[in-house]
Amino acid sequence: MLLIRIYRMLTDHFKNFFLYYLILTLALVSGIVIGPLLIKIFNLESKIRILRLANPYFSLALTSSYLENSVLRASIVQQIYLVLVICLMGFLNVGFYILPLVLLAKGITLGFTVGFLVSNMGLKGLVLSIGGIYPQNLFILAGLIGLGAVVMSTKEVVRKPLSRVFINYHKGRSNDAIVLGILYTIILLVGAILEGVLSPRILGLSLDYFIKL
Repeated sequence: MLLIRIYRMLTDHFKNFFLYYLILTLALVSGIVIGPLLIKIFNLESKIRILRLANPYFSLALTSSYLENSVLRASIVQQIYLVLVICLMGFLNVGFYILPLVLLAKGITLGFTVGFLVSNMGLKGLVLSIGGIYPQNLFILAGLIGLGAVVMSTKEVVRKPLSRVFINYHKGRSNDAIVLGILYTIILLVGAILEGVLSPRILGLSLDYFIKL
């Protein structure tokens, strides 16, 4: 019964606020396209610095103090930080417009990481990306888009920047938003756990490339 209710919440929210899901998805996809293009701009040293900023695993693995479990902790902390930032946007007037930029930035970091691996390691880099980056990001990106749409829809209820033609508001929307926000946060944390488990085992196979530099 609970699962059916949550499913209805999800479908109703997606239908009523499809515009927000679309905007955030387009911002994310744009970032993923832009990310690999940035590789041509920087030299190798700068690329590695950006890679460490873009990916929790490389941020830790390319240091002498690396511990396997630290990737899991770093990933969880990063997702919690993103959740707090996105929720904070719900209290700011500019938050309605900043959220797409958050997704754009996330897309850029993802596109850059995959582009770096593929451009420098060829087929091996592609295989490592498929196994060590994409699985967790299916959850992380879905959670970010969903949570962002929930926050944007909440601001819509309060400030109504768009016409009612696009938004069908009814009582109980706020309660639904809280439930959906928690659900998308859980999805994000599942992605963080996957990242903590998969990255050390799969992306660790790329370290020989950095050792040779």
